[in-house]
This record gives sequence, C-alpha cells and structure tokens, in this order.
Amino acid sequence: MTLALGEMGYVVPADTLDDLGGRWPEGAWLLVHDEGPQLPQTQQALRSAGQYYPLVAYSKQASIAHIMDVLSDGAAGYLEWPTPGERLRRSLGNIMTRKWQGSTTPEQARAKQRVGQLSPREREVLSGVSEGYSSKEVARTLGISPRTVELHRANVLTKLGVRNVAAAVRLSVEAQLDAGPAVTQERELAL
Repeated sequence: MTLALGEMGYVVPADTLDDLGGRWPEGAWLLVHDEGPQLPQTQQALRSAGQYYPLVAYSKQASIAHIMDVLSDGAAGYLEWPTPGERLRRSLGNIMTRKWQGSTTPEQARAKQRVGQLSPREREVLSGVSEGYSSKEVARTLGISPRTVELHRANVLTKLGVRNVAAAVRLSVEAQLDAGPAVTQERELAL
C-alpha cells in the first residue's frame, strides 16, 4: 500500500500510532487496516490524544453493513485492499475530495471531522442546542424525552472531546453544522 500511494504524497508506514513518535503532522490522513481491534483502538487513541485526522479503513473483504458501521463511527471512507494502484489512488482521491468538500480552512476541516463522529441524532441535538433551544424544546421537536436529550448531549461532549456545551457549539459553528430537518421544521413553524 505504501508503494501504491507513494505517488500521491509522503507516506509513512506505521504499525501503531506510537510509531509516529508523538509527532502529529499537519494535514495527515490515517489509513488503518480493519482487522481485529486495530480500527476501534486507533479511533480511541486519536480521541484520547485530542487529534482528529481523517481515518480511512481498509480490508480485503467487508460486508456493506460493517462498512456502514465504520463510516457511522467517524471514518472518512473505506477502501478495498489489495486493489490495483491506479484504482486505489482514484478511490482515495474521491474520499479526500468528498471529506473536505466545502471546507475553507484546516480548522474548519478538523471541526467537520470531529462533528462527523456524531450519530445523526446527536447532530440533531447539537444543532438544536446551537440554535439556542433548551433540552425540553429540543426533546419536543425531536419527539424524544428531555432525559434522552441530556444523554445525547453528554455523548456529544465525550465524542467531541470538549468539557462544555459552549465548546461543542463553537465546534458546530466552525464545522458549519446545519440544523437537522426536525429542528429546521420546528423553527419554520414557530415563525
């Protein structure tokens, strides 16, 4: 894989994040073999280190359901390996283009990566809170209980690696997170 991707840029092969020696290069992408616990361990290690790199998983064969789970957990894409070099470069290029589409700054791209780790429901809750709605208002809009909204808010803080809602809102603004359809619909009905 290192040889196949070498023409796209600087490639550093590493078996673990520890092999990077604590260096976190700007603008890097991580390609992680989806085998055993390696992928979830890498995602957790990145969160713990406060680093948010686009992560692309790869494997020889994976079910569509598994690939969807990996993408839902925040991966930027999924590649089949082995595959011919040109097809691999084209697939990775497409993933990279889609991931940062609409990003204007590295900070905005990193914010999008972090917010991208959230489930659709967590993004809806974050959108509602960002719009200034209380937990009760978000709950009513989404048709869930206020306690469930509070649980989603706690998950959002954990996944984003922030300590308070204000920091989460700041990240959503940086990522230009759109209000979810239910929140937008409620806002339109209120006007």
